[in-house]
Amino acid sequence: MNLVSFALGNLRRRPARTALTLSAIALGIAAVVALTSIAWGFEASWQKANDARGTDLIVTRMASQNAMPSPFAAAPVREQLARYPHVQEVAGLLSEMLSVGEDNPPIFVFGWAYGSYLWEHLKLLDGRWPADRDEPAVLLGTLAAELLHKGVGDRIELEGRSFEVVGTFQSTALVENGAVLMTLDQAQAVTDKPGKVNVLNLKLDGQATEADARFVKEQVRKALPGYAAITSGELVSRNAVVRIAKAMSHVTILIAGLVGALIVFNTMLMSINERTREIGVLQALGWRRTTIMQLVICESLVLALAGGLVGIAVGVLIASGLEQAELMRGKIAAIYSVPFFLSVLGLSVVLGVGGGLYPAHRAARLSPAQALRHE
Repeated sequence: MNLVSFALGNLRRRPARTALTLSAIALGIAAVVALTSIAWGFEASWQKANDARGTDLIVTRMASQNAMPSPFAAAPVREQLARYPHVQEVAGLLSEMLSVGEDNPPIFVFGWAYGSYLWEHLKLLDGRWPADRDEPAVLLGTLAAELLHKGVGDRIELEGRSFEVVGTFQSTALVENGAVLMTLDQAQAVTDKPGKVNVLNLKLDGQATEADARFVKEQVRKALPGYAAITSGELVSRNAVVRIAKAMSHVTILIAGLVGALIVFNTMLMSINERTREIGVLQALGWRRTTIMQLVICESLVLALAGGLVGIAVGVLIASGLEQAELMRGKIAAIYSVPFFLSVLGLSVVLGVGGGLYPAHRAARLSPAQALRHE
């Protein structure tokens, strides 16, 4: 009989304690998997939305780190940006999260400059595009249409104003599929922010190089105090919601690690106290101290790895449930990867070794004579 089968036999002899310990570890790992995958997914969803639009640089307020960058007057900044070499187009964008009617959850509402390149990546599935910048019309992403139970010809209400749904569209970005889209002028009117945008999107021409992009960044820094030209990745990394989500996942990893190690530690210590006589018999039969330590650590590793595998499965189910929740649908998409799952299993191994090390050392220090006399 090898150590693994011996360890499994010891764990099976105490099914209630083994199940409770495994469940506690699994819950901690599940929290790590769910929060981390959602935090990564939220960041990736917003970056993919910016990248899908074909934007090379984004100009926004330097100090703005909110979920939605603070609105600013677009006209003077747009005029300055249009003068820079290789800037092909400057398109304003206004984003808000608004309630659509009384019974629906808040939803992203995007206002894009009419006729700009921002619209080009979308696939029109039904209906038409807005006729002009002043038409009180909206388009719904595929998920938004499903959530709102609306289609072409229906009407929706935003901030007390009625809009006709003139089309439905599909995007490669999840957040756009779950959004209501209108012209920038209409978005500014409905949010009472005339002439303002959250960001200005810059599209450079085909001859632009990375050096040209760096030049534009530098010119914005010098000529427009308080503003910054950044990439979509830099914008998302500064987002307060993304940073909070990442911080929460890091704290969860720390707490889950500490609690998991303590649970394994307590379980293995109690097991050794109950099996003192058994350990004495093994030593009397010729088992070495290192073998006793290996047995105890093997048991703790089996517990931790089993808890890790169960926790990964539960974490994926939790994240999937959050994705489909009415309030979150169309706003997040959890991201998983093989390296991530391997890292989580690595955390489980650390929990097993960390929690089982002292109990293993204590078991190995027992003398056969003392252990055999133990009642």
